[in-house]
Amino acid sequence: MKIKSFILAAIFTASSLLVLAQKGEVSSAKSNYEKFLGLRDANSMLLAIPNIKTAKTSIDKAVVHPKTLEDPAAWTYKALIYGELALLDTVVETSKPLITEAKAAHTKAMELDKAGENKANLDNLKATVFSQYELNLGVKAYQTNNFADAYTAFNNALDFRPGDTTITYYTGLSAINAKNYKAGIQSYEALIKTKFSANNQIYLDLSRLYTMEGDTARAIAVASEGATKFNDTQLATQEIELSLMSGKQKEVITKISEQAQKNPDNKLYPYYLGIAYSTMGESDKAIEAYTVALKIDPNFADASTNIGGIILNKGINLYNKANQLPPNQQKEYEAMIKLGEIELDKAFPYLNKSSELDPKSRIALENLKTYYLIKRNQEKVTEISAKLENL
Repeated sequence: MKIKSFILAAIFTASSLLVLAQKGEVSSAKSNYEKFLGLRDANSMLLAIPNIKTAKTSIDKAVVHPKTLEDPAAWTYKALIYGELALLDTVVETSKPLITEAKAAHTKAMELDKAGENKANLDNLKATVFSQYELNLGVKAYQTNNFADAYTAFNNALDFRPGDTTITYYTGLSAINAKNYKAGIQSYEALIKTKFSANNQIYLDLSRLYTMEGDTARAIAVASEGATKFNDTQLATQEIELSLMSGKQKEVITKISEQAQKNPDNKLYPYYLGIAYSTMGESDKAIEAYTVALKIDPNFADASTNIGGIILNKGINLYNKANQLPPNQQKEYEAMIKLGEIELDKAFPYLNKSSELDPKSRIALENLKTYYLIKRNQEKVTEISAKLENL
């Protein structure tokens, strides 16, 4: 009986030692992996790398041995170790198999880790190593103008680190550069719901993207929201310009006036006010607004062109009305023609200056030509016609 008991005890001890030996490989992998991290974080990469290589040797043995084949810790450390090795390898062709192995080990560890003992490590692996690997790929692709691949890589990084605002920004920027505007809009729409530090610019870019996609209503709404949130002049200007372009003059007049009061030295706001009033048929208010713009910048060609055009049209309308009078109203005819001439004379300084400030402006030249046609100055008409032909 004593001999038999001894034999059983011997067999049990040998088996235990075998299991312990394989557990020792997991422990060795863990220990060397942790040494690697410590040295890496201390910027001692030359000393760190041998530890990660030793860790790989140990974990490779552990994950194939029957005694530790189903050990979640073994697969967790394989995922961690292979992930770090993939990050260290700067060549895509050789790093890709490593990250693929790391992801497969991560999946296996998740399946085996019923008790969740390795959950923290496994979650951290996704948020750091896997996301960083994709981020590195994205940066490389972006730097070589391979924007489609950069978008894919950054988007993959977001799968591992959802909600990361910097990666979301990179994803959107890459999509836009790849002319995938819908994807860019999706990224930027996600960003404006966060506290991303550059969101005032994101709002502006998003408004422009919607404009490019033909969704002016959303472009205006985004610009308006951003202008209110950040008190941003560029966004306010974007909203005003888009509103004017889409025929929303009445809706935007108050906002233009507010910006003009906030920025009294900015010539654009009275200029936009002039456009709004002019489009609404309120020519006197338009002239007043353009005059303010010209006081800020006397060489503002567009304002000079517009104010000259309005006054010119006033004169033309008086001429037309005079010509519609019956022959028995000669005095009224002459009085109206005289008023028309007064308006033409008022318009001329603006018409002339705008053509000098912007000699390639077709509108400015056409207006000046019309003036000379009414004045019957054929020499000037011929001269301006030649300029128009050469544009």
